[in-house]
Formats: sequence, structure tokens, C-alpha cells
Amino acid sequence: MKLSIISLDYIFPDEVEVLSHFFERGVTYLVLRKPQNLEKDIIQLISQIPQKYHDRIIVQDRFSLLKRFDLNGILLSKKSPKAPALEKRFSKSISCSRIDDIMKYQNFHHIFFGPVFDSISKTIKPAFGETALKDAKERNIINEKVIAMGGIGKQTIPEAKSYGIESVAVLGSLWKNYPADNDKKALYDRFDILYEICC
Repeated sequence: MKLSIISLDYIFPDEVEVLSHFFERGVTYLVLRKPQNLEKDIIQLISQIPQKYHDRIIVQDRFSLLKRFDLNGILLSKKSPKAPALEKRFSKSISCSRIDDIMKYQNFHHIFFGPVFDSISKTIKPAFGETALKDAKERNIINEKVIAMGGIGKQTIPEAKSYGIESVAVLGSLWKNYPADNDKKALYDRFDILYEICC
């Protein structure tokens, strides 16, 4: 199973070091979403991340960043529901919350799907249940394009695997109180646990 990370929505001190550590440890993709920051600050952040990791960065909403950096691609959201014209080398991803939408979006490279479980970072619950997920597995709706998100943590990753999910993205279970608690060791330990469970 592949493990991706959804960034915090603001830039924090030492973020370059933290993200570089995750890339080095084997994270598949980083969804970079920074609605609280100006584009110039996001440009500075990406500029400091080693270039060898840029092809694992998917940006949400800030599509002009693809003109400056050789990133993986874009993630469409409610704020930016239409994709700009992209060179073929860039991936195009979308997020959805309904199982039926997975088939509708098969022309996308990645489908960020969720919440699959009760969200950790927000008060959001899935729009479907265990039976619907099992049915989606039986009907081969859940495929290699699907990246499950929402409530993904050490307790739920094994359950996600049982539904045929091959890739997950974490937010709340990884970041928790960081950077407020400034406990980098605990943050790195959480990542290692999640990564080991996925592998």
C-alpha cells in the first residue's frame, strides 16, 4: 500500500526539513495545500525542497506553480473545479466523496476519495458505510487510481486494505498537534508507524 501526505494549510517553521524527511522515508505523494499563505511564500517553500522530490508534489488550487516547478501535477477542488490546460507530463487529480463518482472520474490520474472513515481533523463522516465499500470492491470500482483519505490512521489502514484500497493519504493522524507541540520526534515516529503499517 502507498502512503501519501496532505499538508497543513499554512507554512510552519522547519517545514522544508520535515517534508524532506518524509520524502526521504518514502512518502509517495505530498498534496501541497496552503490557502493561508501567499503564492510567493509557497514558491519559496518549494524552492527549498530538494528538486529530486518535486515530482512527488501535487498542488491544490495554485496551478500557476506548475509553470515554475517540475511538479507531479494538480488536485482539483471545490474552489478550483476545472483543470487548466496542462502539459501531458503533469498528472490531474480530483477529490470526491461518493463511490459512484469514482467511475465518473476514471480519466483522472488519481482520485482522492473520502472521507472513508470518520475524519480526524474535521467533523465529517462518510456518506456511505461498510457494506457499500465491500460492494465497491466486489464490483472493482475501487482500483489503483483511488487514494483513500479521511480518518486514515494506524487503526483504519488495515480495514482500508480489506476494501481493496491500495493507496491512502493522511492528515490528522500524522500532524496531530504539530507544530504547536514542536515535538518533531513524535511526528517522525507517527510517520514511521503509518508507513510500516502500509508496507
